[in-house]
Amino acid sequence: RLLPMMAGIIIGAKAGERLAARLATRVPVAAGMVVVAVGLGLGSLTSVDSGYGLVAFWLLLFGVGAGAALTPAMDAVLGELPVERAGAGMALTMTLRQVGGALGVAMLGSLSAAAYVDRLDQRIDLSRLPGPAEQAARDSVSGAVAVAHRLGDSALLTGAQASYLHAMAVVLVVCAAVAVLGAVLTAALLSGGPTTGAPAGPGDQGGRSGGDPVQEQSLHG
Repeated sequence: RLLPMMAGIIIGAKAGERLAARLATRVPVAAGMVVVAVGLGLGSLTSVDSGYGLVAFWLLLFGVGAGAALTPAMDAVLGELPVERAGAGMALTMTLRQVGGALGVAMLGSLSAAAYVDRLDQRIDLSRLPGPAEQAARDSVSGAVAVAHRLGDSALLTGAQASYLHAMAVVLVVCAAVAVLGAVLTAALLSGGPTTGAPAGPGDQGGRSGGDPVQEQSLHG
């Protein structure tokens, strides 16, 4: 079910590289974040009656935006480092991505859980359930669905599904807002022109010939 997102990342990465080469790094990064925000915003409109077509479409948009932004951003980071420090720079960048991802999952997971329980309490009187069943319904949507099937409670099933979608929408809207903020900051602060042309190697620093200065001195001396 995540194939549309993976395909979008591949497409977006290729497009991002070309835009960065023709224009500037900030263009695909900022534009990619905007596309990510649009995809997430569209995803927040998903309802119980939505088919997979809608989900596939906003996952594709998200993938295109993420691919377009990520590749030029990584290239911009590594492009600021000397060649001999590129490995360390890549390792540090990957570490920051992993730490940021873990913190993001933790915070967004907490937000999702809080939004789910709050909406479930508004829709269903969970106090009427037995103690363990009530706790299972509060813990996760899968627990609530299992309890609903076991008790034959259609109201709990519908309420749990709607509450989960509400929590997902809240998380997606927050992520979309962060993406828009990132796009604005990128457009304002990220420097750098087109990425065409390969960086000069060690042999190019002495001029076009790239020869050994000692050998040249002996030839002219």
